[in-house]
Amino acid sequence: MSIAPQDGAPAPPPLDPALDPTLSPTPLYPNNRVKRHLSELFRLALPVTIARLGMLIMAVVDTIVVGNYDSAALAYLNIAHAPFTSLMVTGIGLLTGVMVMTSHAKGRDNLMAAGAVWRNAMPYAVLIGIVFTVLTMQSDWLFKITGQPVEITDHAGDLAMILAIGMPAALIYITCAFFLEGLQRPLPGMVLMIAANLVNLVLDYGLVYGAFGLPELGAEGAAWTSSVIRWFMALCLLGYILLMKSHHLYGIRNGFAGWWRGSRDARHLGYAAGASQGMETGAFAAMQLFAGRLGVIAAASYGISMTLLALMFMVALGLASATSVRVGIAYGRRDRPDMALAGWIGLLTTMCVMLALSIPLYLFPDAVAHLFTQDVAVLATTVSVLILMPIIFPTDGGQNAAISALRGAGDKWAPTILHLVSYIFVMIPVGYYLSFVLEMGVRGLFWGIAIASLVAVSGLAIRFLIVSSRDIPEHPEQI
Repeated sequence: MSIAPQDGAPAPPPLDPALDPTLSPTPLYPNNRVKRHLSELFRLALPVTIARLGMLIMAVVDTIVVGNYDSAALAYLNIAHAPFTSLMVTGIGLLTGVMVMTSHAKGRDNLMAAGAVWRNAMPYAVLIGIVFTVLTMQSDWLFKITGQPVEITDHAGDLAMILAIGMPAALIYITCAFFLEGLQRPLPGMVLMIAANLVNLVLDYGLVYGAFGLPELGAEGAAWTSSVIRWFMALCLLGYILLMKSHHLYGIRNGFAGWWRGSRDARHLGYAAGASQGMETGAFAAMQLFAGRLGVIAAASYGISMTLLALMFMVALGLASATSVRVGIAYGRRDRPDMALAGWIGLLTTMCVMLALSIPLYLFPDAVAHLFTQDVAVLATTVSVLILMPIIFPTDGGQNAAISALRGAGDKWAPTILHLVSYIFVMIPVGYYLSFVLEMGVRGLFWGIAIASLVAVSGLAIRFLIVSSRDIPEHPEQI
């Protein structure tokens, strides 16, 4: 059921399709349709990508600063990030419905419904943040049962406690960012992310090395910086939404009463996405723990390689988020051909961009590895992994674009099942077998990632072909 305007506010007038290309009827000529989708995809994806890159650039700065400070400290920080990142990304998945349902409301030109998505999601995000904070603080037991060396367990457990403090802030920020992206207004998130990175660079270096009169905390300094920056970003973006000039059109300040019932559709979509994200990141966390069992050098090398993969993955994530919004808007106005075209253009564009980004790592692996460490053993292991990136980048980025297109089309549990097969039943056993049985070490872990990503993108592309061939329901899910 759609939400009527609240507090006696009149319904906003319908937007003029001639002034908003997202509302225009499907163009007659295929070439024009493709150009339009590419233009809209990159227009939305560019600021979203910069914002997503900013999230990982902070992690890259941590890795570079701590890695050059001490290789052992880098290993501790990487292990501590495994449970934190897994839970945070699960939370992001649980909140995916915010962006999807907002884009559906925009496609229907129902601004009050879009605002209600945000108001209903905020208490939910806080609740998830509190639960995940408590779980992150209990990471010690995970390190122990997975056979981490005592040295890693003790130090990583302390770092996980610090990282946990920033968990609620991370989920508040992503809720606000998803809402704005669903409205095709990603610029505030991009500007905030750039500012946060500048602050992070100074604070990170100061607290790790003891510069600028700050205490020398090593890896703990990087962890404290991460938590402080996350709260800074959350409060700033929350303030922007509450104070934006058009807040009355969306009912932003209408309160949070009935949020649990009102968030039902977004939560249900998020359950599937959260399970999917949780399984994927949990599987990657298992690979991180496998690397820890291989020793400090392997853990440090894996951390460097995964940081680079995650950094480039943010480009794919920006394109995928834009794809989800483009598909969602077409779905909201029940334009099936345009929805299908938006999804396929998003998938193919993402894979091409990711392939291009992998080439420098393949051609100059030694130079790239030297940015993170001067340890000869860590360098050699890292170089042997980076040459695999032309296989991993396009498939991993492509599977994310495909699943985002499916979420935009309202598909819930089928993508989750495909992720379960790819990352739990393929990546973990294959990675373990290649690393420990065939004694390929860290290189075996990344071959497992490559194989699983290929399985995932193939299955998800087939699923989107099926979903995009169906008629859209006459009454797609309402708020």
